[in-house]
Amino acid sequence: MIFIEKQHKELLNSSLLFLFTLTKKGAIVDYNTICNSLSSTPIKKDNTALADLLIDDDIIPFNEVMKLLTETKKPVERTLRFPSNEGLIHLKFSFLFHEDYIYATGINITKESDNLFKKGAIKNFKTGAWNYDLKKQKLTWSPECYAIFDLPKTTTITLDQSISYYPVKVQNTIKEHLTDLVNNKTCYTFTEQITTKKGNIKWVRVLAEPISHKGIVISINGSITDISERKTYIEKLKYNEETKRLALKGIRSGVFDLIIDKEAVFYGDDFKKMLGLSLEQDFIPLKTYREMIHPDDYDGYIKRYHKNIEQDGYYYDNAYRLKHASGEYRHYEIHGYRKKDKNGKTVRMIGNLIDVHQKKLNKKIIRENQNRLKAIVNNGFIYTVLLNPEGEILLADDNSLEIIKKGFNINPIKEKCRFIDITPLNFKNTFAYEFNNALKGKNIKKEIERITYKGSIQWLEIKYTPIYENKKTINSVLISFLDITERKLAELATKEAHIKEQELSSLKSNILSNFSHEIRTPLNGIMTISKLLLEETDPEEQEKLLEYMETSKKRLLKTLNNLSDFSEAAAIKKNLTYTNVDVNYAVESSFREYRHMARAKKLGYDIKISEESPVSFIDESLFRSALNNIIHNAIKYTSEGRIDISIYTKSLKDFIYIAIKDTGIGINKKNQKKIFDPFVQESIGFSRKYEGTGIGLSLSKRYIEILGGKIKVKSQLGEGTEFVILIPIKK
Repeated sequence: MIFIEKQHKELLNSSLLFLFTLTKKGAIVDYNTICNSLSSTPIKKDNTALADLLIDDDIIPFNEVMKLLTETKKPVERTLRFPSNEGLIHLKFSFLFHEDYIYATGINITKESDNLFKKGAIKNFKTGAWNYDLKKQKLTWSPECYAIFDLPKTTTITLDQSISYYPVKVQNTIKEHLTDLVNNKTCYTFTEQITTKKGNIKWVRVLAEPISHKGIVISINGSITDISERKTYIEKLKYNEETKRLALKGIRSGVFDLIIDKEAVFYGDDFKKMLGLSLEQDFIPLKTYREMIHPDDYDGYIKRYHKNIEQDGYYYDNAYRLKHASGEYRHYEIHGYRKKDKNGKTVRMIGNLIDVHQKKLNKKIIRENQNRLKAIVNNGFIYTVLLNPEGEILLADDNSLEIIKKGFNINPIKEKCRFIDITPLNFKNTFAYEFNNALKGKNIKKEIERITYKGSIQWLEIKYTPIYENKKTINSVLISFLDITERKLAELATKEAHIKEQELSSLKSNILSNFSHEIRTPLNGIMTISKLLLEETDPEEQEKLLEYMETSKKRLLKTLNNLSDFSEAAAIKKNLTYTNVDVNYAVESSFREYRHMARAKKLGYDIKISEESPVSFIDESLFRSALNNIIHNAIKYTSEGRIDISIYTKSLKDFIYIAIKDTGIGINKKNQKKIFDPFVQESIGFSRKYEGTGIGLSLSKRYIEILGGKIKVKSQLGEGTEFVILIPIKK
């Protein structure tokens, strides 16, 4: 008899321990009351095996325990899991074999297992554990899961919510994985991107395995690992590998390994095929290789070879033509690294041969084209110069070269020479501005007045023509000068009569004086050209007059557009697009836009961005327009010295400060309050030094104020000016 006394049995039934008496085959002979919680129906003695109550995955471990007990008769401990109405129950059993019976005493460690799960059963802080109870439809996460998804640990999470963090296109696939796992009891794994609660993009790997009882899946255990760093690393490896492959494929080169004493050289199969060498031999005799060198290059090759081999150092360089299997000779450059013995003698050399045939042909074509272009420019305009994007002279006609050599004692074809450095002082500003526009792809025609070395007045028509390397990239600018003195003097005489007639009534105020210059000047030009067109019969001259009329029209339109911008400034506020703007990036973009203009004037030009990377909630386009006006003015009114732009914040951090400081002409103290008024310049009227309507600073001030900011100015006449823009910082 198992339980001898009634009191003893009652005591066992009231115990929280799970007590089973089993046969050697695992059949239940007796049990205490608490054991019924392991089954949805009362346990039938002698007809029920303990294995029937276990989840499927624990049946084999249980059978192994039974076998071990009967064979060794020694106590065994094992944790087993049981499905119940409350979920999985974890029992830690002590099994004891005695007199043909097995006594099992179990302790409920479910809470300990759950706590371990919730504290992170997996030590790797980037891996989290999860469980989904199919009956309760309850999803449980470890803390690491919440960390991966950027969620608070107190968040209640459902299966659908967890799936919603994956891309929409894969959400149905994930659900299909779960359905397949339940139906077929198969584990699955997948790697995918998630977008966390905070909007961060991460790569995760998900593992899931079924927990089943009597062939039916009752829950799913799984893990999720943040593999973002690993994924990024793998992508970099793939990219680097692809880069290496493309680099080797992109250059027509052959890797070689030369054994000096044996006079044998190893080449890769692709290169051997190209040269028509046998693939059967790993090493090719050096004599065989040398027979493929062009006869005209052979002596030079031998001299350079021995000089390289015998000289100090470790590097080797040579160049010659090699005969390909097709019979064609191609130009190669050879670069290698020499290995020496203890006596300093070269014994081995490894390197590569680079096919530079097309490069040689291109250089020849360039030389021929330069000669043709030089012939053209020497027989065309009075002066012609070709400049690179840095403003350096690449090519010039003979007359220009002669003037530059005599005046500046420099040959711009042989030495670097910036065009702006050899231009008259009064032409530098105009050149810098128009050259900058030409680099943006604009074809420009301008007229200038100059005094010749004989003291006479000469008018030149200057054309700036951008030359494209491809459809998007400008690699040079052609500047041509045409003498238009006779025509210009006639035009000016006509214009002066009209200007004098209008000046009497136009000088009443700054507004009238500016508009007389900026509106009536192009109108008068149009009128004069119209008269000349009526009298002119030569088609070529008519075409030129029409071009002059187009220039006047564009100038008039630009003035009207500026006035329109000013008049519509109040309405702009209704159509703004406010976004979070990285002020460092926005200011640096404007800085880059005017870099060519500053360099062309040989000005120092620097920017210092804020280390705090400030952000402002503004309309970027309106802000850039205001900033560009001020940067442009700083360069325009600075003949020498520098322009410095800086971005910073102060302790209160209410505003972001953008300072634009120049060493230009400066502003008279009495005019510093007026410069933000419409139609006001430091110099005004028809005798003023600079073109413009005088509304640029006024617009800048209004734009910044619309954005909730303000502009301050500090200046000293003759020493320079500093404008400071204040825009609100995003809280």
